[in-house]
Amino acid sequence: MFRTLSLVTFLFLVACGGGAEGPRIRYTQASPAQLSAVRGERTVWYEFHPGDEVPMTFVLAGIFESATPQPIRMVAKQHFWIVVQQGGQTFFSFDGRRLMRGDQLAKWGVLLGTEGDDAGQTGVLLLVGRPQDLPPAMR
Repeated sequence: MFRTLSLVTFLFLVACGGGAEGPRIRYTQASPAQLSAVRGERTVWYEFHPGDEVPMTFVLAGIFESATPQPIRMVAKQHFWIVVQQGGQTFFSFDGRRLMRGDQLAKWGVLLGTEGDDAGQTGVLLLVGRPQDLPPAMR
């Protein structure tokens, strides 16, 4: 009976997006050796604080292709974690407990320039966060 209850509780926590344990690392302050040391872990929580800056390469793939020639600057606007599991699954957490899939948090759009200096240019707008984190016009 206890085993069944434990299994049901575990499955409930996993289904609700919680319960993933593993090392927690402040990403911007970790040394290369610290980052390398957790590569074999089942789950790793990479923590970001407001103001943390991380070089980021941006890649588009699929029906079109593009990559930034040099890393761009990503600046954290709030406290959050990126949680990476061994199979490559990636989640976000805003409270250090519950996990949210990236596809639950991202909105995107394509900008097509049609006038003046912008004519013939395109852009991609990627919004990542919970509804309350997005600008009001984009919620």
